Amino acid sequence: MRLSQTLRATLVSAALATAALAASPAAAAVTITITSTSNLPLPAGQTMIDDFDNPIAAGFTFTQNVAAYVRSGAPGLDPGVSAPPPGDTTNYETILSGGRATLMSTGFLRSFSFYLGSPDTYNTVRFTGANGFSLTLAGAAIMGGSPAANGDQTIGRRVNYDFGTDRVNKIEFLSSGNSFEFDSLAGAVPEPATWAMMIMGFGLMGAVLRRRMALAPARI
Repeated sequence: MRLSQTLRATLVSAALATAALAASPAAAAVTITITSTSNLPLPAGQTMIDDFDNPIAAGFTFTQNVAAYVRSGAPGLDPGVSAPPPGDTTNYETILSGGRATLMSTGFLRSFSFYLGSPDTYNTVRFTGANGFSLTLAGAAIMGGSPAANGDQTIGRRVNYDFGTDRVNKIEFLSSGNSFEFDSLAGAVPEPATWAMMIMGFGLMGAVLRRRMALAPARI
């Protein structure tokens, strides 16, 4: 029995629609929330990527230039240089003036969080991802606008970014002054629903074409 023209058209349209959905640029809509005034717990659905005390999670790399380094919070304040995020006596990241550190993922994140200490106006976070997505936040904007980025060493916040329909695979931390201090990078990898839809759509197209070929009368 041959598939009807209507059914074939519906399958082809569905495949093209799912492909277009996966390829279309996503809107740059990021929701920023402060989930805790301490290092833990992590936001729901996220797992630890790098706490600077243990090996980084599989699928991720963390690199830094000569003006960035990992420091122990146990000794406390390094005056004029680095202050551990409040309550943090473990290893944490310090980015000095002119420093840069970059977290890269082989997959894409749908959300990301980190524990930020003593926020300053000269701290910057840049997110880059699929379909040309790019977002740069500086100073208090890193925390959604509050509290103030005045270098107060008593301020510690776990800041969470929900990327909505966007996906991120590169996060850069930069500073133009001493220093940008943070710990415990965490994130959530998305369910590949969109890509699964696209693959299913093309699979249906292939099945239709194969069936048509099988049912076509032999030519002499």
